[in-house]
Amino acid sequence: MQEFETTSFWVQFADSPCVLSYLEAHFKDEDALQHALLEEADDSHFSLHQWVEALIVLSQWLEVHCLALSIEDNIGYVSCAAISAGSGASLSHLPSLVHDNLEQYGCERAVER
Repeated sequence: MQEFETTSFWVQFADSPCVLSYLEAHFKDEDALQHALLEEADDSHFSLHQWVEALIVLSQWLEVHCLALSIEDNIGYVSCAAISAGSGASLSHLPSLVHDNLEQYGCERAVER
């Protein structure tokens, strides 16, 4: 997708090597996934940066629990967390919301690795 190929996109994550690495590992040359992520982020009250950080939180939780989930379902999980924030989303931190949801509800779509 064009948005991921622009230098300005990658520059905004230059101060976050972990975020940049995650994006490159999971979204580089994946047009449909890039589009899905950008669309979900645009439709929410959260920045793309918070979205990627939330995806990392989910990925780390899955790793610790020896579980796997498709990247599409990862995006869906974060989307649900973003929606759950409702009108108070501007006061929330999306990675923290994802963490809290994982601790409270887990992730039923995840499968053992």
